[in-house]
Amino acid sequence: MIDISIIIVNYNTKDLIKACIESIYDNTKGISFEIIVVDNASSDDSIEMLENDFKDVKLILSKVNGGFAYANNLGIKKSVGRYVFLLNSDTIILKDAMEKMIGYMDEKENIGMLGPKLLNKDLTHQTSISGFPTFKREVYHMYKLKNVLKIPLVKSFFVKFGGIFGSKDVEQYMKNYQSIEEPEEVQVLVGAALLLRRQTIEDIGMLDERYFMYYEEIDYCLKASIAGWSRVYYPHAQIIHLIGQSSEKLSAMTFYERYRSMILYYRKNYGRAKELQVRINLVIALGFRVLGLTFLRIFKPSKTIMDNKKIYLDTIKMATNKSAIARNRY
Repeated sequence: MIDISIIIVNYNTKDLIKACIESIYDNTKGISFEIIVVDNASSDDSIEMLENDFKDVKLILSKVNGGFAYANNLGIKKSVGRYVFLLNSDTIILKDAMEKMIGYMDEKENIGMLGPKLLNKDLTHQTSISGFPTFKREVYHMYKLKNVLKIPLVKSFFVKFGGIFGSKDVEQYMKNYQSIEEPEEVQVLVGAALLLRRQTIEDIGMLDERYFMYYEEIDYCLKASIAGWSRVYYPHAQIIHLIGQSSEKLSAMTFYERYRSMILYYRKNYGRAKELQVRINLVIALGFRVLGLTFLRIFKPSKTIMDNKKIYLDTIKMATNKSAIARNRY
């Protein structure tokens, strides 16, 4: 059995995935690996490039754009590695990252999931961990209250006292602003680069394909937690994540899907009462945004304002439709 199966989902990211795969070959030594690319019905020249430039890569062609979880499950089913590494196409592997992660996982058999330190293009720290969602944190997000973290004094306060004056998930989120130099158990690891133990997958099953994008890794971390598997942030392995570049053309879809997935997560894990609470809050929060844009348009007419207003209204419509979270793939 090979050491690691690297699964990369591609959707119209020809140049990004080329750079990603090249970084794997350039910076991964001393372990055996296979690369599996699952293409989500791309319309660019990705497939031709992959077939011509990377003949050793296993290519799985999906007839539909089934989303992140759907595509990764296709790859997992074809993988043979002791470990499975879910990797975004907009990532660059740095030297020895995978060797270090596998070595650590081999030593710690209780760890079901391991996440590296994610870096921005300029090598500054990027959000790599989070906490399990709570209604309180969703309120912070919907009403853009996280913007207060741009104020240095407020940011410093929550870094130090987030767990006391906030909640456990706030404390977890604020760890992204701390300097964590050693491996640490966390609640949620970011899905852009997520190493899974084969036994963990066999224990908890596949990713939930009802999530098109967003929340699938949160839901999967929760399943692992319930089953007793640790999730560990491992800062000694570093990977560049060119965040947002693989989905920047889908702003309307990503906004809609983010909140559709949020509703699904609460329905699945906390019941209909909590789901209803989240839906109501979403409608109110986006209603305020619509009113704000309507007022702003009086003084500053623009197509961007109208487009954003439509995105908010479409998402409100989804939030008031009980059956909207169950829908066909694209």
